[in-house]
Amino acid sequence: MRLNTIEFLLQQSWEGVVRNGLVSLAAVANIAVALVVLGAIVLTGVNLQHMASLQAEAAVITVDLEDEADTAEIQAALLGRQQVKEAKFVGKDESLLKWAERIGLELPEPDPDRRVKLITELLGGNPLPDSLCVKPVDPQDIPAIAAEAKKIPGVAEVRYGEQVTEKLLTLARGTKISGLVMGLIMGAATLLIIGTTIRLTIYARRREIRIMQLVGATNWFIRIPFLLEGVFQGLAGALIAIIILLPAYSYAQGYIDRNLEFINLVYSTEVLAIFAFGLVACGLVFGAAGSALSLRRYLRVV
Repeated sequence: MRLNTIEFLLQQSWEGVVRNGLVSLAAVANIAVALVVLGAIVLTGVNLQHMASLQAEAAVITVDLEDEADTAEIQAALLGRQQVKEAKFVGKDESLLKWAERIGLELPEPDPDRRVKLITELLGGNPLPDSLCVKPVDPQDIPAIAAEAKKIPGVAEVRYGEQVTEKLLTLARGTKISGLVMGLIMGAATLLIIGTTIRLTIYARRREIRIMQLVGATNWFIRIPFLLEGVFQGLAGALIAIIILLPAYSYAQGYIDRNLEFINLVYSTEVLAIFAFGLVACGLVFGAAGSALSLRRYLRVV
């Protein structure tokens, strides 16, 4: 395609946008609204999955050892599995101190050894066993690692909060799937809205299209200016959506960070840049695709 032809098509696209200002404005507004809704759903889904994954990753497996167990051998057996990230030894005295802190037992002694001695005297001994705190590479592997750990000689008991952990893992998987499904549904709805809006633009210029056909213009020559208009409208709608969503998300993140410390939202320059780029890409693709589908259908009947 020659340079003057490209220049002519770009000029025609811009003139079409300016000449049909109200219709173009309506198309951009609809695209912006659709992308704001789609972006909000994506951000919500990403954060729900992130929070569920964080809770699942915080889950660990506690492997209680028998009194005469070979700790080094059991630790090596666990670390020899690819699913295991860490297997940290926790002595019975350390476990006793953590238990005392958890129940709020206050002791005047600052020295840990003396505190252990006092607690042992109060309880008539230390009933807690030595243990290994096992962290998995992937939280999804926790049940499998626990099942294998039970088979190792010298292991007395394996604990990992089975019901809570499995619910968290199920929540993480469900959030990922539901977010994908909602994203696809909203993507299809956005494409439908954009296609309908651009179809109105094409209908308003049906006489122009018919004249171009009568003077011998090919369908592709007619399509390109409309495709470029769709791309422009999609880009403008995406930029508006970014201007709305990013400040709103930053404000929400700051508010939650100040008032709800237990909620950890995904927030970084890289994530926001990828999100903004994704919105721009969606706007460009949806604008071009909606214009192409509308034109293909309309050119059959003019």
